[in-house]
Amino acid sequence: MILHTTLLLVFQAAATQAPAWTLQMKGDIRWQQVTAAGALLVGTDHAVAGIDIERGQLVWEKPELAGWPPDSIRPVDGSILMEAARPDLLLIFDPVTGGVVFDSRVLGLRQVVTRRVLPQSGTLLVHGRRASAGARTTSPPVVALYDLATGAQRWVSESLFTQTGAKRGGLGGLMQGLVRAASGGIELEVLQAGPEMIVIHTLMGLRALDATTGAVRWTAELPTERAGMPARQVRLHSSLDTPDRLYVSFDNRLMAYRLADGRPLWAKPPQIEGWVYGIVEHPAGLIILPESPPADQATGNVRIVNGVVQTALHVVRYTDGTPIAAKPLRMRGTVTAALIAGGSAVLAVDAESRTFVNVLDVATATLRLKKDVKIKGQLAYAELTPAGLLYISRPDAATNAEVNVIDLATGEPKYKDAIESGKPRMAGEYNAARYALHHALEGNTLYVFASRDHRLYAVDRQTGAYRALGGEVKLQGDDDPTAMEIRPAGIVLIAPQNLVVLGRDGTVQHQVYHPAPQLPGLLRALHRINAVRAGLYGAAASAYGDAFAQASRSATDTTAKRVTGQLAAAYTQGGRQLAGYSRQSAALASKRFRASLTVPGAVFMLTRAPEGNGNLLLQINKDNGQPQSRVELGKEREPVYAVDDLAGMLFLRTAPRTLVGYRL
Repeated sequence: MILHTTLLLVFQAAATQAPAWTLQMKGDIRWQQVTAAGALLVGTDHAVAGIDIERGQLVWEKPELAGWPPDSIRPVDGSILMEAARPDLLLIFDPVTGGVVFDSRVLGLRQVVTRRVLPQSGTLLVHGRRASAGARTTSPPVVALYDLATGAQRWVSESLFTQTGAKRGGLGGLMQGLVRAASGGIELEVLQAGPEMIVIHTLMGLRALDATTGAVRWTAELPTERAGMPARQVRLHSSLDTPDRLYVSFDNRLMAYRLADGRPLWAKPPQIEGWVYGIVEHPAGLIILPESPPADQATGNVRIVNGVVQTALHVVRYTDGTPIAAKPLRMRGTVTAALIAGGSAVLAVDAESRTFVNVLDVATATLRLKKDVKIKGQLAYAELTPAGLLYISRPDAATNAEVNVIDLATGEPKYKDAIESGKPRMAGEYNAARYALHHALEGNTLYVFASRDHRLYAVDRQTGAYRALGGEVKLQGDDDPTAMEIRPAGIVLIAPQNLVVLGRDGTVQHQVYHPAPQLPGLLRALHRINAVRAGLYGAAASAYGDAFAQASRSATDTTAKRVTGQLAAAYTQGGRQLAGYSRQSAALASKRFRASLTVPGAVFMLTRAPEGNGNLLLQINKDNGQPQSRVELGKEREPVYAVDDLAGMLFLRTAPRTLVGYRL
C-alpha cells in the first residue's frame, strides 16, 4: 500500500500533458510510424498518410497503399526516403512531401534488384528486370536514375550489361553469354564518386557513368586470376585521403583505379590468402583484411585447420600497391576488424566462432605478439596503453564478454579473474544489450558495469588496474541495463523499466522502477526510437559521401571517430549535405540531425497506471529519476501510438479515426 501511494504521488507530480493538436482521419487508424526525416506516417483502411507533426495537419495521402501492413512500409537504406514494397510493386517516396521518386510500374519492372540513394548527385539509382515480351524473348536489364527532389527520370539505359571486350568463340563465348545473362539479376555495386560521376560494377566489369546523362565515361575489366572469368566477390571502396582514385576488391585481390579515366594506378593487384573482407586506410599503409572463403572456393594454396580456411593479410603502399613485407601475415581466419591505435592496428580474428586478437605494426607489417591471443566474446573496444592492450568484448549466446589487458611482452592476459558479463538466465533466451559490458570513458578512467554481479567497476587506462565501486546494484523486475551514460549528476544506468544514477564512487544516488505493462507488444513503439536515430545517422553519412558511410561502420576505430566528427561539424555549420532532397525534407532532416547530436536528458518508460488497467508513458529525467511528463495511453490492450524523442512528441489514437499529438 505504501509503494502504491508513493507511485501515485510521483505520477501526480508529473505534468499530465494536454493535447497539442487533434486530427480526424478519413479511415480507421491501424498503425503509426515516425520517419527519420521527421514526418509521421499513419496507416488507415483508407490510405497511408503523411502528417506534419508540428501543426498536426494532413500533408498528403496515398489511397493505393490503404490497408498495407506496417512492415511493408520501411526506410530505404542510407536515406531519409521510404519505400512501400510487395512482390508486384515498389514505390519509393519522400515522407515529408509525399512526392513519388520511383514507381516500378512506370518502367514495367517485375523485379527490382538494386536501389541506391546517391545524395551527392541528388539521385536514386534503380536496376531491375522487366517482364519478358514473349516466351522466346528476354528483355534486357534496365538501369535508371531519378531526381530525388522531383522524381523526374534523368536517364534510363538497357546497354550497361552488354559485352565491352572482344567476343570469344567456343567455350569462351558460351561463358560470356552465361555471364551476361546472370549479371542482370545480381545486385550492383555502386559508388558515388563526387557529384558528377557514378561507378558501378556488374559481372561485365566496371562502368563509370555521367550522373547527368548516364553516358559511359570509361570501362575497366578486373584482372582476375583467370582472364574472362568474373570475380565472385566485388566491393567498391572510396579513398578517404586521396580523392583521385577508388579501390576495388575482388576475390583475393585489390586494385586502385584513377577516377578520371579508369586507368589502373598499380602495375598489378596485390594478393592475399582468402577473400578480401575489407580495407583499412592507415597513414602508414593500406591494410587488406582477409576472410575465409568456402573451402571449395578458396584460391591458391589452401590451408585448412579444424575446418577453417586459413588466411593471410598484406599491408601495401598507396603509391604502387606493392606489399611492405615480402610475405603475408598468417591469420587463423576472417579478420573482422582493424581498430587503429596510433601507428598500430588492433586486429580481431574470427576462427571457428572464437575470437583472437593481435597488434599489427603497420609501418613494418609485423605482429607485436608472437601468437594470437584468444579472448572471450567478440572484440568491441581496444586501445594501446602503457600497461598493454586494454580491450572490451561483446558477448554472444555461448560466450561471456570480458574486460582485460594483454601484456605485449608476454602475450598473456594481465588478469585471470577479469571483469565478465553475465550469461543468459534461461535456455534459448538471449539479448545482447542485456548481457553486454556497458562502458564509458572519463579522463583516465574506464567505467564498466557488469551484469554478472551487477557492480560498477573503474579501470585505470594507464596501469590497467581495476576495482569495484560500491556494492551490488539491484534492479527490480528482472531488469538489466541496456545503456550507460556519464552525466554531470553521475553515471546513469538505463534499463527498460529502471533508471539508476550512481556516484563516481559507485553509491546509488537515485533509483526508480516502473513496472512493465503485461503485454510486451506495447513496447514496440519505444523500440523504434533507436531505429529512427540510426536511420538519420545513416542518411547523414551517405549524404556526405561514401567515404563517411564506409568509415562510420566502425564506431570504435579512431579513423571513424575523426570522419564522423567531421560529418557532425559539417552538419552543425551548414547542413547543405542533404541538398539533393526536396527543400522541405532537407531542411527538416538537417534540423533533426543537429538535434540528435545532443544527448537527450530524459528517457521514456511505459508502465501500468497505479489505478485501473490502463497504461502510462512517462518521460524520466536522467539526472534525478523523476517523471517530467506523462501521457495516459488509455485502457486498450494494444494502443496505437508512436514516440518521437527528437521532436519531444507522442502520437496516440484515442478513437478509431482520431489522432492526438502531445508535447512531452
